[in-house]
Amino acid sequence: MIPHPHAWRSHAQRWAVGAAIALLGGGAARAQTAAAVTTPAVPVAPVPVPGVDLPPPAPAPTVAASALDTVGVTASFYGFVELDLMHDSTQSFSEAIVNNTMARPATLAGDNPRTQFTARDSRVGVRLAAPDHGGIRTSALVEADFFGNQAPNATEDATYSAAAVRLRQAFVKFETPVFDVVAGHTHDLFGWGGAGFYPNTVAFLGVPGEIYHRDPQLRLTKTLGGPSVSVEIAVAAVRPAQRDGEIPDGQGGLRVAFNRWLGASAQGAGLAAAAPASLGVSGIYRHFAVPAFTAAAANPNKANAWGAAANLFLPIIPARRDDLGNTLSATAEATMGTGIANLYTGLTGGVLFPALPNPTMLLPVPTYNPDIDEGLVTYDAAGKLHTVNWRALVVGLQYRAPFAKGRRLSASVVASEIESNNVDKLTPVQGLPYVFSKACYADGNVFFAPTPESQVGASVQVERQTFGDGVYGTNVRGELAVYYFF
Repeated sequence: MIPHPHAWRSHAQRWAVGAAIALLGGGAARAQTAAAVTTPAVPVAPVPVPGVDLPPPAPAPTVAASALDTVGVTASFYGFVELDLMHDSTQSFSEAIVNNTMARPATLAGDNPRTQFTARDSRVGVRLAAPDHGGIRTSALVEADFFGNQAPNATEDATYSAAAVRLRQAFVKFETPVFDVVAGHTHDLFGWGGAGFYPNTVAFLGVPGEIYHRDPQLRLTKTLGGPSVSVEIAVAAVRPAQRDGEIPDGQGGLRVAFNRWLGASAQGAGLAAAAPASLGVSGIYRHFAVPAFTAAAANPNKANAWGAAANLFLPIIPARRDDLGNTLSATAEATMGTGIANLYTGLTGGVLFPALPNPTMLLPVPTYNPDIDEGLVTYDAAGKLHTVNWRALVVGLQYRAPFAKGRRLSASVVASEIESNNVDKLTPVQGLPYVFSKACYADGNVFFAPTPESQVGASVQVERQTFGDGVYGTNVRGELAVYYFF
């Protein structure tokens, strides 16, 4: 008898949802599921991501062998197709409401609405896994979306129809009896990216005030503990925020997971899975060497930067194994630091370097090349170098309806605030209208899954920014999103 074509899919989907949550983390990072490609000899298992260890998957279906199987390596493909429809009350933002500076009121962009459609957050990836060799297991992941840089003069039509491919992740992981090594481009250890702490929202991640960043890095991880409680300790050398600062960023973190205390966790707009209550703390150190504030080349001024983060996933009404119905879970992230603006997606606060003085009215006007990205540091009126301070809090709640094992209908809310105590002090008076020192954000979301592989989300998102001169602007967004996971 020929088995029903969906008989094996329920098993594959059961582990696929869990793998997607661990690997991706949603919004502009949407979580996704995976369809396995395997052989009878070597079943595919999801590749562990830094900070997350998954339970063994259900048996995968047997299909035709891939070319990689000749050396014992197997591949599985995953991703999702997404369409977002967005209407904003101002013309402040492109697809994502992240940490961009808002258009001021009483301006063309600040007083007029905007409507956008986009499918650029659609995503595709491949996982590779090999059998053990001498007690060492290797795996790798490559993932891309379509948010690559566009030409500055690209038309609206080209922006949406000729989207550039962007590398999201590309890393290899070595699991050894002593410790694990991750080498490549993936979520930062700071904020424990990709480890299950992201809020559940239709909005693109990171929402205002959220640490959401990926970087090339070399990471060492050690996990201790047993089936009830596990402790993960990790350190990483990360691409420096300023390459001419010479010293790599140093990141470190500790994460505790209470493995028998499970809750429903949907990362970003991804499908939900049971996840353990977790607490993570992390820190970052940076070093900058910024050219002296002159038009001529001169020895750089140096500054150190740092950041600290605490993350929480808390099941309030716990899950019952794979039954996620009538569950309530909370997420929280608190961060503070200086010189870390780029770790908050799109954040500069509008901070620029001042213009060089030109008392003798030289022509051409002397210009300054800062040799560092905007928003991290700047010079004050006295020519002294300062790092820019930020602190933020992001909290979220997600509830899943008490039917269909909680996988058909759910709702969530997210609220956040981000603030700087020196943006206005470092900005000349004439520049204060163009920087913001505080932003408050909130959203409400409803998700409906017409089939196990698909989901529809509706959201209202409100942000208010306070500019350096005390004026504030507000943007209201309505968003409808459709997802199909594979």
